[in-house]
Amino acid sequence: MLRFITYCLAPKLRYLLMSLVAFVSVTALSGCIKDERFTHENTTIVEVGDLAPDFEVELLDGESVKLSQFKGDVLMLIFFSAGCPDCHAEFAELQKLLSQADPSFHILAISREDSESEVRDFVEQYGLKFDVGLDHNKSIYGLYATRYVPRCFLIGRDGKVKALTVEYKQSELTSIWAKAMQEGNR
Repeated sequence: MLRFITYCLAPKLRYLLMSLVAFVSVTALSGCIKDERFTHENTTIVEVGDLAPDFEVELLDGESVKLSQFKGDVLMLIFFSAGCPDCHAEFAELQKLLSQADPSFHILAISREDSESEVRDFVEQYGLKFDVGLDHNKSIYGLYATRYVPRCFLIGRDGKVKALTVEYKQSELTSIWAKAMQEGNR
């Protein structure tokens, strides 16, 4: 009789045990996906009011540009990744804004850790006409933040950050765009 009970229960116990292991694994993995320790605030190095750190970036056309070259002008600095869905959404919205009015400021987008071909495909997909740079090892990005893209920094004529956004929200992009247009027209 004991053998019969063991024989009948063994598959069910194995199934139960495997289900429990699967549940624990999924629960543990979900913690890796969204780590509560990393917030927008504690992953942002450069804040509103700070002087934007200078850097030199290689552009897709082979030229290089330094941030300090924009001193005296208004600049929207955007960090992105070609594989990031939020970045695609932000650049689609950015193209809508660009189609409505020519900006009164400069735009410099910098790809974080993408290959040149990935960035070229991204630029072609959105028909970008502004400067796009390559930050292969996140050394430039690392001056401004530790996580999350897209990130947009509005840098004023004095070289200080006037506004910033982290990840894509249409209302925030529209707001920083309006502020950039206002700053650019001063």
